[in-house]
Amino acid sequence: MVAFPDNSETFIQNRLQHDGKPLGCALKRAMKMGFGTAFLLAALGMWGMPAADAEMQLIKLCASLVMLGIGLMLVSALDAPDDLPEVHIDSMNRQLRVVSMDACGHMHLRGVYDLDKLSRVSLEGHALTALDDAGQKIVSIPLTDPEAEQALRDLFPQAA
Repeated sequence: MVAFPDNSETFIQNRLQHDGKPLGCALKRAMKMGFGTAFLLAALGMWGMPAADAEMQLIKLCASLVMLGIGLMLVSALDAPDDLPEVHIDSMNRQLRVVSMDACGHMHLRGVYDLDKLSRVSLEGHALTALDDAGQKIVSIPLTDPEAEQALRDLFPQAA
């Protein structure tokens, strides 16, 4: 025996509350998943029909590669974005901007800080850590690019 809920919207509402994402984000994700799967299946299914000559084989190959690429892009976009913020350093205006992404993937400016008012900037252990003038941690992110780390060391010579 199977028991279904009286109201079908309770499942949807509970799922959206569990994910913590608005309905528009869930719809966008579902559309990416559906279209990505459709493109991938179309790229494979195209080869189920025989081609008469070599020109048609070449057209099928090109079309299936395009559909495969689009499908892979749509499906790979389903990965959850990193919850690490982006750090933009403006050396002309001497500002550090912290930008983060919300659940839908939209960029939001979390804060703008003057470089001269930062109490501490650390580049220890291949990570950038910045503290504001009150000693609160603004950002702490790993540095994977050696060139970016060297550029930060040139910008912050006092950083350890």
